[in-house]
Amino acid sequence: MLLIAGTVWAKNIRVKFPPGRTTVVLNGRTTGGPSESGGMDPITYLLRANKGQTMTLHLTSAKKNAVFGVWSPGMNPMDVGENAKDWSGVLPKTGDYEISVWPDDEKTNTTFTLELTVR
Repeated sequence: MLLIAGTVWAKNIRVKFPPGRTTVVLNGRTTGGPSESGGMDPITYLLRANKGQTMTLHLTSAKKNAVFGVWSPGMNPMDVGENAKDWSGVLPKTGDYEISVWPDDEKTNTTFTLELTVR
């Protein structure tokens, strides 16, 4: 099942899945890279998930320049990088996971679509 969420303009967004749904599609806009790297305003999604579940992410953007990073509870990086467009992995802990989206060029902005599945 698929849930479509509207365009996101906030910086930190809590993602919740309705009962019986495993996929959500998030649309947003971001400017600059991660704040800690001198960029501007990434969009960060917070998602509660359980140890042993599989998370799958697919990111597309209008300018083809959006990337993402995934952090497990405790802020341990699971995948962060310049070319992060697709990712899938088994979750090591139960808790809040962070997914941040930003343009790979900290001087530009971009609209994006992030498809997120947890099973």
